[in-house]
Amino acid sequence: MAGTLTGLNLRGTRWYINIVVPPDLREVYGKRAMNLALDTSDRREATARGTMKRAEWLAEFAAKRRELKPQPLSVITRELAQELALRVRARVLRQDDALREDASILAPFAHAAKVVEHRGSSALRIGESTPHVAPFRDMSAGAGLSDDDAETLAGLNALLDARAGADLAKRRRAAVLPLVRFEALKLGIAFDPHGEGAQEALGACLLAYRKARQEAALRDAGEAIETPVVPPSSDALKAAAKPLARTLRDVYDRWTKSGDKPRSADSIAVYDRALRQFEGQHKGLALTDITREIGNTYRTWLWENCNTTKTARDRLTNIKSLLKFAAETLEWLPKQPWVGLDIKTTTTNKRRPWKDDELATLFSSPLHTAYALPDARYGGREAAYWIPLLGLFTGTRLGELCQLRTDDVQKVDAVNVLVLTNEGEGQSIKSAAGHRSVPIHSELIRLGFLKYVETVKVSLSDSLWPALPLRKGKPSDYFGRWFKDHRNALGLTDTRPDFHCFRHTVRPLMRRAGHSDGTMDKVTGHKTVGSVGTVVYDHHTLGEIHEAVEAIRYPGLTLPVVAP
Repeated sequence: MAGTLTGLNLRGTRWYINIVVPPDLREVYGKRAMNLALDTSDRREATARGTMKRAEWLAEFAAKRRELKPQPLSVITRELAQELALRVRARVLRQDDALREDASILAPFAHAAKVVEHRGSSALRIGESTPHVAPFRDMSAGAGLSDDDAETLAGLNALLDARAGADLAKRRRAAVLPLVRFEALKLGIAFDPHGEGAQEALGACLLAYRKARQEAALRDAGEAIETPVVPPSSDALKAAAKPLARTLRDVYDRWTKSGDKPRSADSIAVYDRALRQFEGQHKGLALTDITREIGNTYRTWLWENCNTTKTARDRLTNIKSLLKFAAETLEWLPKQPWVGLDIKTTTTNKRRPWKDDELATLFSSPLHTAYALPDARYGGREAAYWIPLLGLFTGTRLGELCQLRTDDVQKVDAVNVLVLTNEGEGQSIKSAAGHRSVPIHSELIRLGFLKYVETVKVSLSDSLWPALPLRKGKPSDYFGRWFKDHRNALGLTDTRPDFHCFRHTVRPLMRRAGHSDGTMDKVTGHKTVGSVGTVVYDHHTLGEIHEAVEAIRYPGLTLPVVAP
């Protein structure tokens, strides 16, 4: 039978309260739950006691979380220093109380040390060995310390008092640093001795420690010294110890190091640019102060100041992603405040197929009519000749072509193919559908591509383009820059067509020849979209894919054989 209070349960005739330990603290407490006796058989009394017991443990859990995840201090004020000093003094006197209440705690000191008289006062001589004789202790209620135990305690207090006095005289503030840090952690605060006001606080705590040691020694002479009562948490301390506010830059720093695999340099750079732009408008803004109103204002600013709506939307999306990471992964925010904020954008330069006259211009240059290889490093010598041709007759992505190895040119079922994978060092494929074998067009073979491959293999080069530099994480970057410059030099200065437009060029040619979307997807590495039957059961043979590639024809384009 259970009471109305959650966790209240009856065992026999006695009531208990079951307290569930929060998942994040189970390792600390070493248990998932605890069933605590309430020492009553009356249900109403059990409910009252259980409510209090649960409140006590919830406060304990909150205190433990603060201790495990302390907040840094921006400044240590005078009030904060006095609060810590009070806690240091109280802890020393509480420890002295414990020694006087439980004589058994003194046993290790009595066994390891000998009390001697020195100039009329008790002192503790450490390191002397004495025969171990277990002293008789009267453990009856109210018996107090024996004479031997009292002498041991007096010697211990005298030694600690002397050491505290020496530390104070020599201004050894670091002597109390561990104790100060311990007390600060109990309040969920990280004490930095290098912070503003830290040394002054340590000085106040050293004075308090010395005073407490003096008071402990005075107790040995019969002086009535009361132990200060300190609340478990202090509003005054929390107010004085204002934690450093987290910012979106703190979120970004965590984001760059998160994830199952390292963030790419490009991705990190993109987010950094977006964040720096945001910081330019809202410098020093605390994370918790980033409201929806600020998001709406910033959205308007982006709209008015970015060159294109796409850039504005991308920058807004980057900041929204950091806010989402802060809320859902770090739990630094209760929720992502910019949900739903967006900037509508239209694509102003849609990719399109190459036109016949544009192809004629591109492939009538000396590069493709006289094999005049470029000297520009990013052109990659032979790569400048072959990669545009491969794009023209396969529609393969530029990055996939730039990272090709000699071993990626193979013969499968009597068909020469490019094997596109991410198995080689530095290779990457955009998606699962990108893993494929693309038949090599007969026109490429006529122009001498397979002979070129054999020549590179003889040179023992692993890369199919030995002279082409590859950028880590984005192998097409350098060649893409060269291709743009090459295209512009030929008078093709518009934004489109670019290299990616070869993919938009080959698909219409295959479609007009009657090939299905699924077959074309196998060539270009797109994910096939359709019914379950289409995706799962519609397999394509290499022969069908080869036929689709051979359907890529350019009747108005004449390409001479010029490669050696």
